[in-house]
Formats: sequence, C-alpha cells, structure tokens
Amino acid sequence: MSALSDDAIRKVNSKKKKTQRHIPTESETDIVAQVFVELQAKYVASTQQVNSVKAQIQARQRDRKMAELTRRELDTLEPDTKTYKPIGKMFIQTPLAEMKNQYVKRIKEADETIQQLEKSQKYWERAANDAQGNLKDILQGPRTM
Repeated sequence: MSALSDDAIRKVNSKKKKTQRHIPTESETDIVAQVFVELQAKYVASTQQVNSVKAQIQARQRDRKMAELTRRELDTLEPDTKTYKPIGKMFIQTPLAEMKNQYVKRIKEADETIQQLEKSQKYWERAANDAQGNLKDILQGPRTM
C-alpha cells in the first residue's frame, strides 16, 4: 500500500508543478538580464561583422571586374604592342604577356578571396541568427512543460 500511495503522491505533485507558474527569484532575474545583455552584444557584433564582410566582398568583386576588363583589353592588342605597368607615379615598360599573366593572377586571387569572405559571411550570419533566436526565446519567457 505504501508503494501505491507514494506513486499517487508523486503524480499529484507533478500535476501541481505543471499547473503552478514558477516565479523567478531576484538572482534568477539578474542572471537572465545578464545573459540577455550578452546575447544582445553578440547579435550586434555579429551583424556588424556581416556588414563588414559584405563590404569587403563588394570591394573584391569590383577589383576582380576591373582586372577582368583590363585583361580583356590586353587580349585585343597586337603581340608587339608596348605596354606599361603603373608603379606609383611612374610607368615601366612591361612585355604584353607578362601584363596578361599579372591580370589573370589578380583575377584568380580575387576569386579565392571572395570565396573565403563568403564563408566568413555565412558564419557571421549563422551567429547573428542564433543570437537573435536565443534573444527571442528569452523574451518569450520560460516555457511550461
């Protein structure tokens, strides 16, 4: 009989726990507030990183486009055309084939950089979305089971 009554008492207590709303103590409220502030800072930092990476991607795409356009123009030139490479405030005569290779190399480097930046952008977007989701969970309050 004691096993049956113990089991019945547990069921009644568990039902009470489910129906009773937990009132957070002052220390729990402080902890939640601290976590909220940390998540908010993480969200803001992640969003700033996303914007920074987007700007870097746009700059690299612009550089790549300029290099591509220059390489195309070099392809239209005669093989014996004199070409000059800008170095600071002066220009140095450079063989056409070497100029073409330099621009092909710039395009390749820009593509690699863009790929790395896109991976970084995805990481920061995921971090921002996670922080935003956690903030929403905190604002919705504790869930009853």
